[in-house]
Amino acid sequence: MSFVSIAFLGFYAVAMALRFTVGRSGQGGPYVAGLLALSVVFYSWHVPAYFVLILVSTLTDFVAARALATAPSLARARRRAILAASIAVNLGLLGYFKYAGFFLELVSDVAMLLGADRGSDTALDIVLPIGISFYTFQSMSYTIDVYRGRLEPERSFARFALYVAFFPQLVAGPIVRAGAFLYQIPRRRRIRAVVFLEGSYLILRGLFLKMVIADNLGQIVDAHWGDATAADAPATLALSLAVFFSCQLFCDFAGYSDIARGLAYQLGFRLPVNFNAPFLAGTFQDFWRRWHITLSQWMRDYVYISLGGNRTSRARSVGNLLLVMLVCGLWHGAHTNFVVWGAMHGAAAALERMLGIPRRLSSAHGERRAALVALAIAWFLVVQMLWIVSMAIFRSSTGQEAWWMVVAVVQGLPAFISAGVPANEELIRLGWWFTLPVWLYHARAFAGERLPTRAASRVQRYERAVYAGVMVYAILTLYATSDGFIYFQF
Repeated sequence: MSFVSIAFLGFYAVAMALRFTVGRSGQGGPYVAGLLALSVVFYSWHVPAYFVLILVSTLTDFVAARALATAPSLARARRRAILAASIAVNLGLLGYFKYAGFFLELVSDVAMLLGADRGSDTALDIVLPIGISFYTFQSMSYTIDVYRGRLEPERSFARFALYVAFFPQLVAGPIVRAGAFLYQIPRRRRIRAVVFLEGSYLILRGLFLKMVIADNLGQIVDAHWGDATAADAPATLALSLAVFFSCQLFCDFAGYSDIARGLAYQLGFRLPVNFNAPFLAGTFQDFWRRWHITLSQWMRDYVYISLGGNRTSRARSVGNLLLVMLVCGLWHGAHTNFVVWGAMHGAAAALERMLGIPRRLSSAHGERRAALVALAIAWFLVVQMLWIVSMAIFRSSTGQEAWWMVVAVVQGLPAFISAGVPANEELIRLGWWFTLPVWLYHARAFAGERLPTRAASRVQRYERAVYAGVMVYAILTLYATSDGFIYFQF
């Protein structure tokens, strides 16, 4: 069951019935219990047994946080031991289900290179629990915040369990902090038309991004990806597919986030923004403030800062940055291409910091303005082209395929500028038309970031009515189907 399935319509109808009955004030235990029960059903829909995993993580962090709070005078070593036990349980479950097969295969390959017999098949037949990377990080952040003294532990297990398992963002984020969610559970929430209209618009935009843009581009990418890795494939084909997949991934993931935020808003909760026009980013630092924002912030607060952050030497901070991006790549999955993808972005972000690009671009003095504009444009192209190239690696299933795609993408840029899309590739031409809403979306965001707040608000009211009509028509006439959201597998 996913947001774009018929089954979910009936499921959400039950949730809305709760909202309009026991959830009218939002303060009663029945509403919390009802949402928690629905969240359990939602997560258990495909593999019921895997509900045990999220229950173990939830119980572990609830008990650990209570232990930290009830004994604040414990020795520092004891407190660290409690935190370490919580992290070990969470990462142990995540590591087994997500990485055990990968590391077992890696050990087998190394042994074979050293002359040992591979023997019988060493692959583990493990079905990855959906959303395990998201809810594990979310639950861990709660215990860490309690340990750091930034958060008081939740006394109600039901409320904490709802925070971890809240179904709109359970399987693909956003990764919500306890401090931004738990306080919303007991507050009063009246039923207001403006809330439902705002939530409906977010849901509609998410469905449009997913069903019209991402799914149509996904079909084109799947149909031609194998052709793009052939020795005699046109370089422009590889470049086109890399751009298409970049747009597909953005629309698929941002669409899910919009739907999740819209559903939560209608149920009386606010979730954080997870995407903010990432194709406008002019630096790698800015890019990770716009793309998968909640994961970037999680990595910054719980990995980068824990390693010393900017408080260490320049060389150490650059090394920390590279390590964080490697972890970010590995978070996406147990595959070499994700590690390479993370290393590529880590190296790029580290180089950008060593060159001082963000600092230079922020110091716009009169006599240097022309040079800074040239630098800003050049670095913007570097950032966006590296993202597109990295998408070829992200999507590839083997190292050889990734290498061929990267070479073809790099070769395809001058050919594309000079000749454009091959005339005989009508499906590829159609794909470029499906990317048009992505560019218009970012153009509107670019204008919105530069308009005065009041002016932007007035314009937006009239625009949304037009956008809503266009998106409804597109969903009804141009929709495509898919097996689910891409980030369900992470």
